[in-house]
Formats: sequence, C-alpha cells, structure tokens
Amino acid sequence: MALTELMRTLEEEAAARREALLAQARADAERLQAESGADLTRRRTAALATKGAGLRAAAARAIEAARQKAARRLLETRTGTLERIRRKVEARLAERASDPAWLPTLAGGVKLALEYVGDVPTIVEAPGPLLEYLRGTMAGLAHVTLEPARDGRRGLVVRSADGSLTVDATLESRLARAWPRLAIDLAARIEALR
Repeated sequence: MALTELMRTLEEEAAARREALLAQARADAERLQAESGADLTRRRTAALATKGAGLRAAAARAIEAARQKAARRLLETRTGTLERIRRKVEARLAERASDPAWLPTLAGGVKLALEYVGDVPTIVEAPGPLLEYLRGTMAGLAHVTLEPARDGRRGLVVRSADGSLTVDATLESRLARAWPRLAIDLAARIEALR
C-alpha cells in the first residue's frame, strides 16, 4: 500500500504543481497582455503625435504658400493697375502737349531752365507748336538757339552749346522722374480703396 499511497501523493503533488504552474502562466500571460496593450497604446499615441505634427507642418507650409501666392497676385495686380494708369497719363500728356492752351506753361518751363544755364550760348529743342510759340516770346534772347525736338519728343530740352549742362524737361522724362513717387502715392490710394 505504500506504493499506491506514494503514487497518489506524487500525482497530487504533480497536479498541485501543474495548477501552480498554470496559475503562474496565466498571471504571466495577463501581465504580458497588459504590458503589450500599454506598449501598443504608447506606440499608437506616439505614431498619432508624429502624424499630427507632420500634418500640422504640411498645413503650415500650404498656408504660407497660399499667402505668398496671394501676395504675388496682389503685387502683379497692383503693378498692372499702375502700368495702365501710367499709359493713360502718357496718352493724356501727349494730347496736352499739342494743346495750344498749354504753350504758356511750357514756355514758363523754358524760362526756368534758362535760369539754370545762365547767359551762355544755349540750344532749346522743342516740338513744332511750342517752337513757334517760343520764337515769338524769346526773340530778344540772342544767346538762345531754337531747334526742333529730336525723336518726336514732347516738351523741351535746354542745353548749353558746349554740352556741359542739359535740362531735360520733356514730358516723358518729367513723368519718368516723378513716377516712383507717384506710383507709391497711387498704390497707397488704391490700397485705401480696398
């Protein structure tokens, strides 16, 4: 009987040991599953944070690109508007240059330019109608020679005969000199209207 008793004791111990090992295995499995879930949650959170940062950076780049495109369009539109205004001004100046009512104003510009040159021999280039008007008003100035304007210029050029001084008072050059300031003023007015 001792053998049977020994067998039964060994079987009970083996069963108890098996149950203890199973309980330990279940506990380890639950612990691993919990750790795995926490690790998975951490990795998922990290991946979502990385993806979110990438999306925010891409959105910021897209917004900046859109801002730059809008600014470029605004500048192109403003430049186009200013160019159209300049062409209209040039056309009106061309019309005005041949207006007989404006001849006294242009002649006043000649007198002002002659003050810069002084009493040295001087050449005044002017377009046809202004040239004829000046012949009548400047007959007493022996040091001044009147010549027709070159290249179809509107307005006048006054220069000393030796070429040391030139006063370009053509409408084209006056507009070219004044345009940067005028363009800034016009751009500010256009912006104020928006």
